[in-house]
Amino acid sequence: MARRIKYFAGQHETQPIKDKKQLNDLLYYLLNRVEKARSDVKRYQADRNYMLVLVGLNTAFRAEDLLQLRVFDLNGYISIKENKTGKMQNFKMNKAFKEEVDRYVERWNLSKYDYMFLGQKTVVNGKPYNLPINRQQGHRIVSKAGKAIGINFVFGLHSLRKTFGYQYINNGGQVLTLMKMYNHDSPDITLRYVC
Repeated sequence: MARRIKYFAGQHETQPIKDKKQLNDLLYYLLNRVEKARSDVKRYQADRNYMLVLVGLNTAFRAEDLLQLRVFDLNGYISIKENKTGKMQNFKMNKAFKEEVDRYVERWNLSKYDYMFLGQKTVVNGKPYNLPINRQQGHRIVSKAGKAIGINFVFGLHSLRKTFGYQYINNGGQVLTLMKMYNHDSPDITLRYVC
């Protein structure tokens, strides 16, 4: 019997970053892009991309929930209703993560109702309106950064959620706690999920 390769929505299954050095390389690459930006627009985009990855690596949110975050969702506690399950997710932000988010919000003068990861402005009923980046753009941002640092496995936006879980377990976190964060039905599903 031929080996079967899993596909999800036409793509291979994403994998988490398991190596701490590679994880640090990813963050340093994105920070370096912020420093080298030559215009305010490029600087904002690079900073937004860094913050997208940072928030993704510090939460257990699915891609669609991550992209829909607004500034007021990140106020010391992150509390959202998941799109897929309708269940509530609550995370306490550690001090360093909260300070990083606050500096980002202040740098770009975001109001509490702004999306955290703004995309292009669009016009709705004759008024300009900021929308968040979409899932495809988020995936492109993350996979491009992964390729730039030499990640040689399928790495995309969903990999941030898996990397959070892998690092959480690797640093001594409890499987049952992670299972609740992911809203999984059993610890076996959670352990398979984070590889």
